[in-house]
Formats: sequence, C-alpha cells, structure tokens
Amino acid sequence: MWQRSARGPYVETLLFTLSALVLFLTGIGLGFFLVPLQALASRRGFGWLSVGAVLFLAVIALVPPFSAAGPAAQALPMVPRAIVLAFGGVSVAGILLVNLPLRRPPRAVVRLVGAAALVGAVAAALEIVRAPVFVQLVSALGSYVSQVFSAVMVAPGTDGGAAGLLAQPGDAATVRALVDVTFPRCLAAGYLVELSFSWWLGQLLGRRRSVYGESPSGFRLSSFRLESWWLWPLIAGGAAVLADLFLGLSGDGLSILAYAGWNIGFGVLFVFGLQGMAIVMFLFEKYQVPRFLWFLLLAGLAVVVSRGRGVFFVLIIPVLGIAENWIRFRIPRRAAPTE
Repeated sequence: MWQRSARGPYVETLLFTLSALVLFLTGIGLGFFLVPLQALASRRGFGWLSVGAVLFLAVIALVPPFSAAGPAAQALPMVPRAIVLAFGGVSVAGILLVNLPLRRPPRAVVRLVGAAALVGAVAAALEIVRAPVFVQLVSALGSYVSQVFSAVMVAPGTDGGAAGLLAQPGDAATVRALVDVTFPRCLAAGYLVELSFSWWLGQLLGRRRSVYGESPSGFRLSSFRLESWWLWPLIAGGAAVLADLFLGLSGDGLSILAYAGWNIGFGVLFVFGLQGMAIVMFLFEKYQVPRFLWFLLLAGLAVVVSRGRGVFFVLIIPVLGIAENWIRFRIPRRAAPTE
C-alpha cells in the first residue's frame, strides 16, 4: 500500500514542494528553489505544478524565513514578510508561465525570455511609481547577492571605485563591485538566468525513468541553436548600455530606457552564452571527451572564478555563441567533404 501511494502524485507533490520550501525559507537556495517545482511539472504536469505553487505560497505567507548556516543566508530573514512573499510569488509565477500548456507552444527559449520579460515589465512599472515594496525588494536581493559573493570569493577586498575596477580586473572585490553596479539594472536578466537554470535542471531531474513508463525524449544542449535575428536585440541592448555608461541615460530622465537596455543586452548575451555552451558540448561529444573530464574542467573553472580570477574568461562562451552566426563550429564527424 505504501509503495502504491508513494508512486502517486500526492506524495510527489508534497515532497517536491517541501524541498522548494526548505531551499527558500532557509535562504541557502534562493537560486535553486524553483528546481523542485520544475521537476514536479516535468513529472506530473501543469495541474500538479499549480497545486504545488499554491501550497508553496501559502506556507511562505504563514511561516517566516529563518537563518541557516553561512553568511550568505543571513539577508533574507531580515526582510519584511511582504517582500519575501512578493519575491516568492513573482518567481513562482515565472515557472508557471514557462509550463503553461498551449495548443502551439513556442520553443523553450522563447517561453523563458517571455516570462522574464513579463517580470521585467512588472518591475519597470513598480519602478515608475516608486513603490516602496519594490525598493525594499531590490535592496534585500542586492544585499543577499553581495553576501553570497562575499562568502564565495576568497580574495581580499579592495577599495576604490572605477579606478580600482580598472586596476584590478581579476580581484574578487572587483566582481562584487560589478555585481553591485549591474544587479539593480539587470533584474529581469538575472531572473532569466535563474529561471533557465531551474527549468533545465528540473527537466533533467523530472526526466528520470518514471514508475509509469519511459521518460519522454529530453532537451539536448548540444543541439541548441538560435536564429540570426537574435543579434538585433543584442545590438540594441548593447547600444543602450553604452549610452547609459557614457551619456548617463539613468540621470537624464531616461531610466526606463536604460533599464530596458541593460536587461535586454545582458539577457540576450546570456542566451548566446547558452549557444556557446552548446558548441562546447557538441565538440566534447564529437571528440568523445570522457564525462569525468567535463566535470573536472567545470570544477576547475569554478575554483578559478571563486578566487576572483578568470571571471572575464567566461565571456568567451557568449562570444563563441555570437560568432556562430558567421563561423560554423558544429560540423558532424561524418559530414560531407564540402561541409
């Protein structure tokens, strides 16, 4: 009887929702708490995801966050309850939009970008009216992100504004300073990163063999490819970012234009980063690089970045994705000689 009930949607919904609540309420998994909900959607569909989302929001409305071990988990419990509920509600709304059943659903990247754009539009509207809730939410999230980087980055801090940024481009304090500058301007782009990661990992976990049969065919990152028109929003967003940096659009009454430019530019740059990762994955698969070497390379890169060095090396990945518009990197092993 227990095996039969454990295989049912009720227990799975409860377990996945409980996992999301633990990650969210402790403050140690704000970047991962959507993963269990996406796994629930992948295994049980939109209806049970809706049940889990309602249960999740009801619990965070009643139970206050509490501190967990580590300095990065101390920011969320200091935030007013309404701010926590607003953040959780907006995040869950995005995962619901991505999994919304449609008769002709667009490709996943369009759904992810659309959900992030909708969240960005709401944030822009709150910015226009100067809603106190929005100001407190941005401040709280900025404090949380800064504490995360303070906990992860082990290099000593430095002082000194733009001159320091240029003088020590690889220092951990430089990375934290860049986060402090870009985070308030890139809320929608940051949410796109979190939503995309949660969707991918949740799909991966949810695609495991189900007790009711084989899992559906999954998403392969190595086959991910963007259309050429994605270059135009990247160019427009980059131009707006440069105009804001050198002409000060934010201080000339054009803050909404600057906000849109930062989010569009960095959001599309992240999407091209996914295409760059797809190229790397394709080459690994083509030349049959063992999986353990993949993990060693990723772990080494993570260690280098955590020590404040080689952060800008990561920008090579989106540049690789952009370059595929002119250079064909993904040539199959058995391609014709003319290819």
